[in-house]
Formats: sequence, structure tokens, C-alpha cells
Amino acid sequence: MITATYIVQAMILIKSLGGLGLRRGVGSGVGVAPLTTAHAFIAPTTTTRTSSSAAAAAFQKKTATAAAAISARSSAGRMMQLFSTTPTSSSSIGTPATSYDDGIRPYQITTPIYYVNDKPHIGHAYTSIACDVLARYMRLSGREVFFLSGTDEHGQKVEQSAANKKVSPQEFVDTVSVAFRELLDLLNISHDQFIRTTDPTHKAAVQHLWKTLADNDQIYLGQYEGWYSVRDECFYNESELVDGKAPTGADVEWVAKEESYFFKLSEYGDKLLEFYEQNPDFIAPKSRRNEVLSFVKGGL
Repeated sequence: MITATYIVQAMILIKSLGGLGLRRGVGSGVGVAPLTTAHAFIAPTTTTRTSSSAAAAAFQKKTATAAAAISARSSAGRMMQLFSTTPTSSSSIGTPATSYDDGIRPYQITTPIYYVNDKPHIGHAYTSIACDVLARYMRLSGREVFFLSGTDEHGQKVEQSAANKKVSPQEFVDTVSVAFRELLDLLNISHDQFIRTTDPTHKAAVQHLWKTLADNDQIYLGQYEGWYSVRDECFYNESELVDGKAPTGADVEWVAKEESYFFKLSEYGDKLLEFYEQNPDFIAPKSRRNEVLSFVKGGL
């Protein structure tokens, strides 16, 4: 089912690439990459529905019935169902449970909040389709889904791109953000909300989060310096540079000591390690688990 949806939507994308002036992901672009937690954050919401053993047994029975019904449908019927955003049968009531997801409670998924320093390319289409497949699967399984997408409209890259176009940053992002909306419409992506980080509601939410952290003494004023890549939006140690450039090949520039506000992430190292220990399936893919643990143990 998932594969069929992906193939059909990918065909629509390939046929329509010229319509939006889409770029193919090359060089420093996002490009096409395997779906990992770096590309799409997938997690259930904190709302929990409890069930008795009897309910669990009923769940298993209904799941088996639903599976049999789906397999009995014709290929054309299954294809039509795939493009629906709501369950077509009351017997579709959940997905297999994991250690951190009971398979029943509301499900939240988001694409990357796409950066708007240029037009969307095929990498943006890929991650949107991958998230859409998961969202549709969850809805067809009877779960309540909240599917988010949007554009990230801040940063030096946006400022530089706007300057190159000789327009204000706001004018620039207003234009480019439309292309990302059109991309989702073109691919028939079933997102519930499209967020822009320049939206007044987003600004209010960020201000509320900042104030909450500040009131709880979780933000402090400090200094930083180092080799910085505007393209990568990342600082690098001297030992990481390759022929005077970032490991990614991006140019770097020395940033002298500047004051900045920092979050007290170091206070959460032990809590994170404890959480990972209690929830071994939380880090995905599993091949990255040791890498994450080593990073946290090395100090945050």
C-alpha cells in the first residue's frame, strides 16, 4: 500500500517538475536521502488512551478482520482508498504498538520546516511524500492524525538571498514560501496545517516559550567564538576543517567573541541517558543509537 502511494505520487512529481521550476538536489542542497529522524520527526502526542486486556483482545481481532478485508479488495479499490484521508471502515482502529506508542492514541508528524533561501527541489518533495504516506496510513488505520508542514524564514542565508534579489527579507520569504505551498498542493499532500515562522501566532508561541524558560532559569547569557559556516549554520573546530573549509566543503569565517543567549542543555545529560535506557526504541534508526549516546555522554 505504502509503496503504491509513493510510486503514484512520485510519478505525478516527475511529470510536473517543470511546473514549479523545481531544482534537483545537488551539491549543498538537501537532495534525496533515506528517511531518518533528521528529515522527519515522527512521534505520538502526549494524550494517552488506556485499554483493558479485553479491549486489547478486541483490538487484535478487529485488526485481523481489517487486514483480511483489505487483502480481499481489488487493486483499484485499494488504490482509491490510499488517496483518502479518512478511514473507510470502522474496523480500522490502530497500528502495531511499540514501547513508546500504544498504536491507538493521536499521532503527530511533521515534515522539515523548509528553509526558504531558494526554490523547493526534489529533496523537499521526497520528505513531503514520505510524511504524507505515514499520515495517510495512520488515518486509514483509524488514528487521529495531526500533520504539519511549513517554512523556516529566518537566518543569514535568507538575508543574503534577499539582498542578492534586492528586496527586503520579508518580501523575499513571502514569494518563496508560496512555492512550497504550491509544491504540497501539486503532490496532493494531506497536511493539516502549514506554518510560517514569520506568522504572528508562531512569534507569540516562541515568545511564550522563551519567557517560560527564562522564568525557570534555563537560559543564560554567554559568549562564543569559532569557525562558522553560514551555509551550514554550524560552528566547526579547527581540527574539523579540511583545506580551510568545513567538512561539507562550505566556506567558513572566523567569528570573534560575541555575546549570545544559551539554553542550559548540560543540565539534561543524565536525564536524557536515563530516558534512552528506559526507552530503547526511541532513537531511530537503531544504527544511530550508539552515536547519540556517545554524543550525550561527551557533555552537552
